[in-house]
Amino acid sequence: MTPALAVDAGQTEIRVALAGERDPHRAARAPGVLRIDGAAVGADKVAGALVAAVGELGPLPAVEAIGVGLSGFEAARDEDLRHVEEVLRARVGAARVTIASDGVTSLLGALGERLGAVVAAGTGTVCVARGPRGWAKVDGWGSLLGDAGSGFAIGRAGLDAALRELDGRRGSRALLAAAEQRFGEPTGIVEAVHRSPAPTRTVASFAQDVAQVAAEGDPLARSILEDAGRELALTACAALERAFDRGEAVAVSYSGSVFAAGLLLDEFARELASRRPDAQLLPPEADALAGAALLAERGQALMQDREMLWSAA
Repeated sequence: MTPALAVDAGQTEIRVALAGERDPHRAARAPGVLRIDGAAVGADKVAGALVAAVGELGPLPAVEAIGVGLSGFEAARDEDLRHVEEVLRARVGAARVTIASDGVTSLLGALGERLGAVVAAGTGTVCVARGPRGWAKVDGWGSLLGDAGSGFAIGRAGLDAALRELDGRRGSRALLAAAEQRFGEPTGIVEAVHRSPAPTRTVASFAQDVAQVAAEGDPLARSILEDAGRELALTACAALERAFDRGEAVAVSYSGSVFAAGLLLDEFARELASRRPDAQLLPPEADALAGAALLAERGQALMQDREMLWSAA
């Protein structure tokens, strides 16, 4: 079997692996890729980051297809995606390249080719559903305009609570202590964010501290996680409304680092059950990297929707 190349390109980390090779453990990681916005982060920079990640695999055998789950796919222009495709094809020599929203690869990883919806929440948030009505995508608008319930949203709320405490505005002493431990003295918190080359990632990194403080019982940190869980459930339900009829049994799963917080996942499950009792919440079968491998194999056969996936004509 000719191996396929799977690429999971998130904002924090890029993961690459060869699917179908005898050694299933041949994989690599590299720094994440910023969202394509056509200006500050162009296709050249994104393509370069992907090629660098692929290079971490070392010498490659002949590869038939490449599947890429790309954070920020929704904002990319056709010419951006074509440039990324051409660079990858030149580097790897694959016959075909399929690029999709990272929500699509999260869906394929979690549910395979089964119809349903998956909420992917790491640094950012996107939900993708595939049902009788076709594809539906909710959120994925980036940290300035959306990404409700994401690592960025949790991290920002946590830092807001920390700085409120510093100001005497009813914040959280525990979150202020956690922020100072991560970033240094109070002025270090602000400098770490505003001087960071990737502020969104820096803010999102604090989400794990919020989860830890919540686990230790801080009420404000717990409230931040519970709010995020409810937002993610609302996002899932909005996608279900567009892809499925009411009362229709549907599978829902999840992907991404924020769901590692049990409190958030519990609240997500409660809110989902309240809003869509017809939905069955399932743990993911696999991750977005496995979904990218399936995209490489089956991308041409999936329902085509430019909002969700792209391949060269």
